[in-house]
Amino acid sequence: MIQLSENSKEEIEGFHELLLNTPNLCYSIFQNMTEGIVITDTKANILHANQAYCSISGYTLKELIGRNVNVLKSNLHDQSFYQGFWNCIISNGKWTGEIWNRHQSGRLYLQKVSIFAIRDEKGRVIQYAAVTTDISEEDKLRKDIVRTGILQKTLLPSTLCLQSIIVETVFMPLNYIGGDFYDFYWDQENQILSGYIIDIMGHGVTAAFQNSVLRVLFSQNFSHNSSLIDVLSNINCESTNYFLEDTFAAGLCFRMDIQNGTLTYACAGMNKFIKCQANGEMVIVKQKGPYLGVMEHPAFTEHTISIAKGDSFYFMTDGFMDLFEKENRFRNNDFKENINKLRGININELKDDASAIGIFVKEVGGSSHV
Repeated sequence: MIQLSENSKEEIEGFHELLLNTPNLCYSIFQNMTEGIVITDTKANILHANQAYCSISGYTLKELIGRNVNVLKSNLHDQSFYQGFWNCIISNGKWTGEIWNRHQSGRLYLQKVSIFAIRDEKGRVIQYAAVTTDISEEDKLRKDIVRTGILQKTLLPSTLCLQSIIVETVFMPLNYIGGDFYDFYWDQENQILSGYIIDIMGHGVTAAFQNSVLRVLFSQNFSHNSSLIDVLSNINCESTNYFLEDTFAAGLCFRMDIQNGTLTYACAGMNKFIKCQANGEMVIVKQKGPYLGVMEHPAFTEHTISIAKGDSFYFMTDGFMDLFEKENRFRNNDFKENINKLRGININELKDDASAIGIFVKEVGGSSHV
């Protein structure tokens, strides 16, 4: 049986009297808030709570009144954690954070809590109020998103360093998982590097799923015997079912022939890339091309340019390209330096997922070895 001090009894009675004298509208709002609200005395003994707080904690109002809030204590936080937020409340009058609590059934749940002090007309703290929300499911989702982001990165190709070319990549999703993806394939016998980079409109789980679908479609359709036009046309046709009404994808695929010194490319909404020539001149290569998933029978085109020893190429999604066009950070044709500049960009500077494939041509013609 819980024994209350006379002061606590008086405070509880006073609080109930206050509620009874409160206009019905205010009390109705208090009871029908989706957030849990609990009022305590200065020693954290519960004076009142609304229905949402009872639902979150698993206790009835009768079971809660008069008990200390530590009845919900999970034992997952050490004493310094609680001391820290009480010091903050004493100093600033409020604290907001996340706390693991224990449900009446024994299960643990994560709460987002805002605690603030209630003062009398003389400024003295007379009670505390807390507004709480159960964010256990949100926490699970957040962890799943982080794990998905880690797995997404494992699907990306690693650096390729050959006698004739170097391929470096950069992947910077805006929020854990991204709508960008890229891949490349090296044909040792024919000395051909084939690849693509895609940018799904949007971010998050939906975009990540859609780019996984496109990755499979590229793998199925990307062969050295097919033209890039056929690759994009087939993917556009097969991907229609995986795009919602307001979503689409931008992409660019390429085929670099080292022996013949050519780069063939086809644009699908990603209509520009950067070429840094061996003499230091930088060119933004622009070529129009329809997006993937917008039209039933888009007209893709294929283009070929020459490559030379010392050239470098940067295929970038909008996150990097928009920033590049606003503020050119490539000051020379130092391939390693330019890749490091992309990797060194602060995520706060980006407004979109940002990815890049960088290729440096070490030699043209002849054979190459790993």
